[in-house]
Amino acid sequence: MVQQVVGIDFGTTNSLISVVTHDGRVSSFYDLGRPHPSVVRYETDQVICGRSAKEKLETTGVGVLGNTVRGPKKLLNQSMIKVDGRLINPTEVVTDFVKYLKNDALQNDNSEAADLTRAVVTIPVDMNGEGRVALREAFLNAGIYIESFVHEPLAALYAYYKDQPDPEDMIRRHENHTVLVFDWGGGTLDLTLCKIKNGALVQIQNKGNNTVGGDYLDEAILSYVEKQHALKHHWTDEKFLERNPGMKAKLLVECEKAKIALSSRDVVPIWLDEYYQGDGPEAEIDISLTRETLEKVCSTLIHKGMREIDILLSPDHADIDPQTIALCLATGGMVNMPSIKRQLSEIFGVAALHISPKGDTIISEGAARIAADKLSLTLAKPFELLEARNSVVTLLKEGTVLPSRGTSIRHEQSMYCTDPRDGNALLMFKRPLMVGKSGASDARVNLGSLSVPVNKEFPPLSERILVEVVIDDNLIAHATAVGSDKDEPVTTQFYELEFALRVVTTEQEQKKKPFQIRPSRSISKGVIALANVARKNDLWNLVPGELLKQINDTNPYMRKDLTEQQRLEFVRYQPCLSCGSKWGKNCCNA
Repeated sequence: MVQQVVGIDFGTTNSLISVVTHDGRVSSFYDLGRPHPSVVRYETDQVICGRSAKEKLETTGVGVLGNTVRGPKKLLNQSMIKVDGRLINPTEVVTDFVKYLKNDALQNDNSEAADLTRAVVTIPVDMNGEGRVALREAFLNAGIYIESFVHEPLAALYAYYKDQPDPEDMIRRHENHTVLVFDWGGGTLDLTLCKIKNGALVQIQNKGNNTVGGDYLDEAILSYVEKQHALKHHWTDEKFLERNPGMKAKLLVECEKAKIALSSRDVVPIWLDEYYQGDGPEAEIDISLTRETLEKVCSTLIHKGMREIDILLSPDHADIDPQTIALCLATGGMVNMPSIKRQLSEIFGVAALHISPKGDTIISEGAARIAADKLSLTLAKPFELLEARNSVVTLLKEGTVLPSRGTSIRHEQSMYCTDPRDGNALLMFKRPLMVGKSGASDARVNLGSLSVPVNKEFPPLSERILVEVVIDDNLIAHATAVGSDKDEPVTTQFYELEFALRVVTTEQEQKKKPFQIRPSRSISKGVIALANVARKNDLWNLVPGELLKQINDTNPYMRKDLTEQQRLEFVRYQPCLSCGSKWGKNCCNA
């Protein structure tokens, strides 16, 4: 029986492995019915992970907390962290936690259906290149190959559609409409706008906030409970009992349970014996928390989180009317709070809002579905290079299939420097702001730039700039450029790319108008692309000089005459017969 590649949601707060079983259902490897807390604790030679480690935490937050690491994914861009006085590479911490997840899954009855050596792994939309490389290494050290990465909101959206009675019909109904994934979990709030285009789930824009997660609300609830306890017993600043060791961690757990329970109840008691040092009622926590009180305690954080929707949809960003959004998929533990449900309903309407009943598992289930259906990610927007006359050259087109484990895609482009006087050619990489808006006048986002050393003694449009873009299996775009005479390569990388999942294959693709480059009357500082294609096969004067000379030497019966420009171009790229240098000031004849 063939085992299925698993899906793994490795989250900042919680993590989960899921797999599609042979009967088409999704099975998840829980810890007592819930995902595993992303916590690793080091006690002498013991490594404690998950719930057992979290229950000993005295505070919330992400990072190193004494001998405990919470949310190790957030630390992957660091070379070393100090845990309880000793230096540890964050990759090792992630490896320890992934080993724990894998070993726990192996104890499950459904582990026979899962190939726990291969996985589709979800990542936040803003995870940088260094973090992705380190995450792949950590999983490999734990004995799991990452077949492909996928953004968390895309995985959640795919899981939503797969849960529908007729997924393809639902996707077709949303064709050309915009959907919003609103994921508010314990660590972060992530928003992703997508468009359903030609049967694909296409990312438009992303936004995140890591200061309003549910863990911060747990801390606010704990603070409220302690203050109410002090008022109840008429404590003053002079009379305030000390907590017993380890009790704050237990109260944080009770506060989290109360927050969840108040999604369906009006009042929840919070009771904890021997919380403070002392005897009698003063030493025990016994406070009732109502839904109304919870909303007041959390109002500031909730307002701050809901404000992120206004910012994302505002004219300065996506410029989208909330009423035009066909679906708002709300996931994560926070969205079950009545006040958040109410506000989402007011913004998007009851018909468009869907509060996921499995907010803490939908991301891992989506990754498992993607693995089982063997879907590939594609590029949502073209990867472009700006020319000197402010037109753009498409290096990688929209819809390009992105690589999986062990593969990569590349594109090469020849450019020519228009103004070499300062010894540099400036290459600026762009992408359209919106999906399907790649016309010359459409708004664009600046990805980054490269300053390429060139020979400033060359005339304009003489030195060729060779540009190479490679996207690897970590979904990182590496751009390298080098001047043919200077021969000093420079490189940079980009990870803030939008992706798409093609779900439905349409019978007939929409016809696209060819991109037109607008002419310019003047040449400004920068680079300009010279196309390597022509309308007719007799336009040999467009062929680079050194290439035409090579063709003439190898095909004497098809010899073509070189123009003056081609002859000079050929001569410039020949090394000096005396010193072997290319044309430049360091040549013996300079």
